[in-house]
Amino acid sequence: MPWIDLLGNDIHYTDTGAGEPIVLVHGLGSTAACWEPFIAELSATNRVLAYDSYDHGFSSNSQRDGKLVDRADELEEFISRLGLERPIVFGQSMGSMTTLRWASRNPTRARALVACGMGWPLLAPTNDVASSLDPEERIWLGVGASFTQDWIDANPLEFARYIRIRSTAAAIEAARHPRAIAESQPGFFSDKPEDMAEVEAGLRGIASPVLFFAGDQESPAIFAAVKNAHSLIEGSRLVVVEGAAHNAYYQERDLLLESFREMTAPAPTA
Repeated sequence: MPWIDLLGNDIHYTDTGAGEPIVLVHGLGSTAACWEPFIAELSATNRVLAYDSYDHGFSSNSQRDGKLVDRADELEEFISRLGLERPIVFGQSMGSMTTLRWASRNPTRARALVACGMGWPLLAPTNDVASSLDPEERIWLGVGASFTQDWIDANPLEFARYIRIRSTAAAIEAARHPRAIAESQPGFFSDKPEDMAEVEAGLRGIASPVLFFAGDQESPAIFAAVKNAHSLIEGSRLVVVEGAAHNAYYQERDLLLESFREMTAPAPTA
């Protein structure tokens, strides 16, 4: 079980397969383990790395009242410390925030970027998709409206496993004593004109291929943000998944992988 110190936090990660590196960045209240179906598929051809961001999975918790590490800095430190050249970066939800912010600082450094269930700006509440403690048991981390009920009904065991593997002690501690997500993603939630201009300029500057992936039942605030970010990044592709919500990445992972492979396939030779 590999561990690494990233900017003062004890971070757990997995490292599977060989070849061109892919880094998987999970969402709020989630864990690297939620990427397991992707790891199994992608590691046949690539080196696949997934880490638990601080306050999640098996990684350490931040101080309840301390300053939070910028999660884009955490991703940068992970990529740099492991010597990953031209990585492909997948992000989900909060992980997509991190991915887009990292790419804004490194516009050509990624081989490709996949942003699932997130865009910019986010100026409206998104509590309908945020994870939270179960109101009665006060232990399991729920997923709000992140999966459609039809999918839950058709996949009860897989849904139960998804809930269990997210609900680690670190994630529950962070849910019981919430940290400010905006502090760990500086600028992304701000409506100050200077911050808005800086984020927009950063997104417009991204030159790596970008795939946006979102369900048609995504929260209105996030769906509008996804469409806007797609419009800002020239040449990016948007796949809208019918009958899926915030966790479209997991609910329709075969389509996500197919879309990713289409984006990264070598151009045909004449």
